[in-house]
Amino acid sequence: MKIAIIGGVAAGTSAAAKARRNNKEAEIVIFERDKDISYAGCGLPYYISEVIEGRNKVIINEPESFSEKYGVEVKTKHEVLEIDSENKSLKYKSLKTNNLATYNYDKLIIATGASPIMPPIPGYELDNVVPLRTVSDADKIKRIIYEQNPQKAVIVGAGLIGLEMAESFKESGLEVGVIEKLPHVLPILDNDMSEIVEDHLREKNVDLNLNDGVSEFKGSNQVEKVVTESGKEIKADLVLLSIGVKPNVKLAKEAGIDLGETGAIAINEKMETSKKDIYAAGDCAESKDLITDNPVWVPLGSTANKQGRTAGENVTGGDARHKGILKTGITKIFDLTVSRTGLSASEARENGFEVEEVKIKGVDHAGYYPGLHELHLKGIFDKNTNKIIGAAVIGENGADKRIDVLSTAIYSGLTANDLFQIDLAYAPPYSTPKDAAAVLGMVAEKKLK
Repeated sequence: MKIAIIGGVAAGTSAAAKARRNNKEAEIVIFERDKDISYAGCGLPYYISEVIEGRNKVIINEPESFSEKYGVEVKTKHEVLEIDSENKSLKYKSLKTNNLATYNYDKLIIATGASPIMPPIPGYELDNVVPLRTVSDADKIKRIIYEQNPQKAVIVGAGLIGLEMAESFKESGLEVGVIEKLPHVLPILDNDMSEIVEDHLREKNVDLNLNDGVSEFKGSNQVEKVVTESGKEIKADLVLLSIGVKPNVKLAKEAGIDLGETGAIAINEKMETSKKDIYAAGDCAESKDLITDNPVWVPLGSTANKQGRTAGENVTGGDARHKGILKTGITKIFDLTVSRTGLSASEARENGFEVEEVKIKGVDHAGYYPGLHELHLKGIFDKNTNKIIGAAVIGENGADKRIDVLSTAIYSGLTANDLFQIDLAYAPPYSTPKDAAAVLGMVAEKKLK
């Protein structure tokens, strides 16, 4: 059997590793156009700020070591140009020599990932206007910081990566400004939770420019100013474009593979596309929202690993299923841990739910134990079933534990009363006798009644 995988990183390498475990004899080839086959994309802000020291720490697998460990041929700096699904062949090019070649496969996994959105704003081609998606992007940002000694960084876009980079740039000694076209940061949260993050960012002297877009980047060769749509001019020696990513689906589309309503590749639970013997996984592929059953596209490393493993199982004759996602996410923004899972209140209403919003303040452990921290919890409950269908938790400590409890509760279809009944671990350094997650359930049950 000949298995071809287009793309590495999380989905591609997970698929290759699983396929090799299942089939010791198969010929497995990964085509990757970058020089790095597998890296921790979520760790790049910490590599830039040197919280993580050394490039090698964010490289999960070197091509040579991965190839040796799994018996997989790894073709880095090779770009696949065409998929011929009828003849089961790939046309590809070496980016080093420009030589063209073909490869015939029995099974194909598309793991082409996603790319940063680069808006056609006047001046975006100026030096020091950069995205952050790959290790090479991070290397470039580090070179700018160390060789040019910029004083002011402006981040366009206040999503997860943008706000993680606000902290990273601060750690690197830069002044930081953020421009966000929407009224609040982190649109994955409801506004009342976003405001907690905004207050914290201002405490850390991050200049927030909300409800304002970018009209132009000014400078001679290198960016010097960012002009906003409201007419404000903001000095900048370095600009990070962080307005989002788009799935890399050009190859799939040209091969006649169906795209879903999100714009990513449409797949079923087995990662199969509309073409026989072709699978897709990772940031180029859709998933299913476990609450609404609607297709969703949320490019996260955790999802990419699950989908890649599922595809690797099934190309070798397995029957694995990836059920879907709750869009669970977590990030560190200065001193705060910010997390969410399931539906926000606005998403729930858009999908026809009648909801009860419950917001409480809790603490991470017993009040008499040193180092007490406040927790902000918000739960979204379905009034018709009393089930929890969404949650967000923000705090300096313990938010990660609570969001995982609430995500598991949503996955399991638990009600407000169930949340109170869960037997959560208690000891003074870790929680309170009535844990914040349980209190959320108590308050919700009372409101729902």
